[in-house]
Amino acid sequence: MARLLQLRVVTTTGQTVADEAVSVRAPGERGDVGILYNHAPLVSVLRPGMLIWRGAGGARQTARIGAGLMEVLKNRVTILTDVLSQPTEPRA
Repeated sequence: MARLLQLRVVTTTGQTVADEAVSVRAPGERGDVGILYNHAPLVSVLRPGMLIWRGAGGARQTARIGAGLMEVLKNRVTILTDVLSQPTEPRA
């Protein structure tokens, strides 16, 4: 069984993404940040860019986000941002 992260993206209009992911890559202020299962607790400033995650089945999804914050705690990744484009359809 895959070890999964709980990904949540929240904008000013409410929660817009709630998904399980094997990995998450977010545009950190000083470069991209990769998150895997059991990552150390982290709070990071995010710059506008592409949010990329792989779902439980290995499908890749992307969404463009605006500036914001990311918290990683107990295999939960929470992103607060002012802008979020519609996530792409999952691709293998």
